Amino acid sequence: MMHAGRHRIKTHGGIPHGSTCNPGSNLNFYLQNTVGQLVTRWDDQSSNGNHASQGTSANQPAAVAGGGLDFNDTNSASNASMMDFTGSSFNVPVNTDFLMFVVWNPESTNSNAYLSDSTAEVFQLTSGSIATFKTGSGAANTSMTHNSVFSNSTGEKSVFMIHRTNGSTGTIKLYKNGLVCNGHNNGGTVNPGTFDIKNLGSKNDASNWFDGIMYDIGVVHGGPATDKARQMITDYLCSKHGIERLG
Repeated sequence: MMHAGRHRIKTHGGIPHGSTCNPGSNLNFYLQNTVGQLVTRWDDQSSNGNHASQGTSANQPAAVAGGGLDFNDTNSASNASMMDFTGSSFNVPVNTDFLMFVVWNPESTNSNAYLSDSTAEVFQLTSGSIATFKTGSGAANTSMTHNSVFSNSTGEKSVFMIHRTNGSTGTIKLYKNGLVCNGHNNGGTVNPGTFDIKNLGSKNDASNWFDGIMYDIGVVHGGPATDKARQMITDYLCSKHGIERLG
């Protein structure tokens, strides 16, 4: 349990929730900021045991003094930082809502993949103004330009979210520190496709390595991936990391 002032805050796997937004097993994974984080394994705080690990020392990220892991893109699979989720990859089905959240401080925003499963299913920063979400359903590639509202900048710690809603419509919106970008039009960008997740900090362990620090990262899918849950998680992460909420 966490406490804030005189008010009790219920949590599940470290994520705050109320009576209407307990993620339960729909919290696919949550890798939580921890001081003294091991570089060999980042433990999943959900009930699913989706830990991220790396047994090869040359590919291990570096621990950060205040918590989190620093991933280094050397442009070589032999010594770039990357981790894999233990066990088999896990799936978010087609036509299913989800919320991906990450607290990071990127050192590069050029082809920076942070989650993937093969070259067909990727979350990445394509640039400081474009976020890409590629699904396995026909390898649908959704590139979302967001610099009319915000940019992802190097050297800036922030809370970034991708939120898909409306079931089979698959409406996708981006958020930075709570500020929303609706995509290419006010109705949002759409991609209802399915995707798996296996890799952390790379595109299929082979390219587009993430360069920068990840402090917290997780995915919630299905019914619990609501606007209310997004707001609560945004409040929690901004408060936890001393980040000013923008929206």
